[in-house]
Amino acid sequence: MSNTILNLSALIESIDKIERYSKEFSSADDFYHDDKSFDAVMMQFIVVGETISRLDDAFKEKHANTPW
Repeated sequence: MSNTILNLSALIESIDKIERYSKEFSSADDFYHDDKSFDAVMMQFIVVGETISRLDDAFKEKHANTPW
């Protein structure tokens, strides 16, 4: 499997986790005050950023309509 496919799979997994960890909250304030959930989501945003940085430039250029 190519690195691009692996990175995209990791990206999707992180996005799924962000949705799963945050969906139970009815307000941003409630979410912010739940330390574990908030920290878990913030960590997944870090993973998203790192994963995007590992995507190769040719892939990013091919999909230039995405705000990488």
